[in-house]
Amino acid sequence: MSKKNEFFSGFHHLAITKRITLLYGGLFTLSLLFLSLFMLWNIPDMQKSTTRRELQHAMENVQQYLDSGKMLTDGTLRYMQEDGYVEVNVFDYKNGIMYSTMGNLPAFIHLPVGEMSDGELPENRPPYLQEKELRKRGFEINIRRESPDGRLEYILENESEQRFMLISEHYRAEDGLYRIQVFRMMADGDYMILNFMSKLVIADIVGILCAFLIGRYISRRMLKPVAAIREAAERISIEDLSQRISTEGPDDEMKELTETFNSMIDRLDTSFQKQNQFVSDASHELRTPISVIQGYANLINRWGKSDPAILQESIDSILTETEHMSTLIRQLLFLAKTDQNKLSLQKEEISLNEVAQELVREMEMLDANAKITYTEEAQANIFADHSMVKQLLWIHGENAMKYAKEPAEIEVKVWKDRKYAYVSIKDNGAGIAEEDIPKIFDRFYRVDKSRNKEISGTGLGLAIAKWITDSHDGEILVESTVGEGTTFTDKFRLFTPVERK
Repeated sequence: MSKKNEFFSGFHHLAITKRITLLYGGLFTLSLLFLSLFMLWNIPDMQKSTTRRELQHAMENVQQYLDSGKMLTDGTLRYMQEDGYVEVNVFDYKNGIMYSTMGNLPAFIHLPVGEMSDGELPENRPPYLQEKELRKRGFEINIRRESPDGRLEYILENESEQRFMLISEHYRAEDGLYRIQVFRMMADGDYMILNFMSKLVIADIVGILCAFLIGRYISRRMLKPVAAIREAAERISIEDLSQRISTEGPDDEMKELTETFNSMIDRLDTSFQKQNQFVSDASHELRTPISVIQGYANLINRWGKSDPAILQESIDSILTETEHMSTLIRQLLFLAKTDQNKLSLQKEEISLNEVAQELVREMEMLDANAKITYTEEAQANIFADHSMVKQLLWIHGENAMKYAKEPAEIEVKVWKDRKYAYVSIKDNGAGIAEEDIPKIFDRFYRVDKSRNKEISGTGLGLAIAKWITDSHDGEILVESTVGEGTTFTDKFRLFTPVERK
């Protein structure tokens, strides 16, 4: 593995907090270094701009003074200058007088002898400066720039490598014509760079340290919900699913992550509670028939061998409880598969009418005394699993026969509207109280006050029925009146050719 790959591999193995800190600090460091290099690169231009502003300000002060009409002297000229490093020379063309802030004129300033003949400024003639004389005196002109209004700007360098900036222009006041020259020595560039660099290095070091500290603070604050999730996950156990994470804070992705985690724990808690309840109820339901079987087995062992009546009663009871246990276990296995999504449906176009007719025939065979009527208003085809729909209708039919009053009166009806197909099974039983209807689809729930207690049941049939209808995007409608009976109506979407595909 190359060093580059080793570096990235090591980086990816770091904690997220450290990676964010390094990325934030690294990006800030690169930005700071780029800015520092840019500033170092532009120091000469910055120096020129600063010096130019100072000279322009000094020239404006002189121009304002000339416009005021006050008498100009070396003293007043020196007094009006705010920057002691800026030197000013003013030549009065009318009177032929030179005013200067310096006792002795610098070598590059000369009197304009013979420049003017009538006191008027020649058109397009730049301000007077003897450039040849400058070179003779040891000055080199590094930069010469002339503006459209006739202003001249020079950067000069003497034999001692000292640099000067000079701005020269003519200015016409109310009382005459003047030539104004402002200049000052420029700071040593190398010194400025070194001085600036030393300060910049200190600032960069402080900035980089602050960047990493801020990056660490930001990363920890950003990942605080993640740390809370980790801590909560460590505290969560099968015995304790009550841990939740606070969702206070801004509405960002971390809050969404926290809410998702809490929602997951809520689902786990609900599922675990249901599982515990399921196991507890199943154990209880299985314990009863086992106890009955065990009791009758003991009865046979003690007296049944010599008493045929007791023997027959015990055998009948054992067979009944065995059948009840078999039904219960079969239903438990069915629900366990549904909980694990292990049941697959084989959907096809089926006739709801035919399934309902099969149910009626089987119910008539089981109870010849029952009065069962079948009505169909239309042919209703649905897209469903035939065996599941058959099981669904049988659950309702079996309950109707169990809980109907003698003589049993059961009505089976099939109809449809524009979108849905319906099949209803109505009995004349004890009915279900309104407050109990929302609970009848819960596993192991029984409405004892509305059912004959002598009739055995598992309390799982309607839970299975609800799963079957839900898996077909259907619905179970319940209408019941205490003392009169109950109607269960299964609602399915009508078959369309598109569903065949």
